[in-house]
Amino acid sequence: MTGFENPESAPWDSATGFFYVSNIGPGPINPVGREPDGYLSRVSSDGRLVDAKWVTGLRSPKGIHRRGTDLLVADVGQLVVIDVAGAKIKETIDLDGLGAKFPNDVTVDDRTGDAYISDTGRNTIYRLPAGSSKPEVWLQSDTLENPNGLFLDGDKLMVAGYGVDPDGDGPAARSPGRILVVDMATKAVAPLGDMAPLGNLDGIEKLDAAWIVGDNTGHVWQVTADGKAKDLAQIANAADLGLRRGDRLAAVPTLSDNTVQFLTIP
Repeated sequence: MTGFENPESAPWDSATGFFYVSNIGPGPINPVGREPDGYLSRVSSDGRLVDAKWVTGLRSPKGIHRRGTDLLVADVGQLVVIDVAGAKIKETIDLDGLGAKFPNDVTVDDRTGDAYISDTGRNTIYRLPAGSSKPEVWLQSDTLENPNGLFLDGDKLMVAGYGVDPDGDGPAARSPGRILVVDMATKAVAPLGDMAPLGNLDGIEKLDAAWIVGDNTGHVWQVTADGKAKDLAQIANAADLGLRRGDRLAAVPTLSDNTVQFLTIP
């Protein structure tokens, strides 16, 4: 499906029956741009682009997650709260004050309502307590391997690592990332099973007992609970995929390819 401008995230929302797609904005991709030209699109359950610019005025939006009647969107320097019924920005929560470099994904603990936001550029995960507009640094550690996608699975926070850049913006190649498991009680970080580095991982979803992850190097992977990976599809610039579990349909945004592709998981 076409009609997007650098799409990054495409979660399924069972409450409304839409996929929501974050668009970083027009032109050559600039994931840290602060111009208010980013926006969210709505895609129908049968894969039609219903509202190309459903909510506008964001910077370079990325991960999206529903909390109650709102959508929470990770954006440059901020977390944006979207009023779904009103189709408008309800609140912007500052992350710059915490030293944010690259807010990337967001997930919610349904038991508490607390939200967690990954910062890929700072090896950090922020927490926004339920009912609060004051986020905090929850975990900062090099063991997070540049955290990208997040999925809260009971008492474990699953992290899709983008991979370690050994010299920052220097010439050394970035090593691949893998899925990491963070214990919510102790904040201990460990690889999933015996998983080896795999790719520049982005979105992560759970299906049955396995994990489905997008990989910016051009893959969608299925990873078992013991860390074994299977290549499900080769999709260029695969980013933060969404998953409709009922019929096992994944929506895969392709960043600078400006499409969302649909994939049925076997």
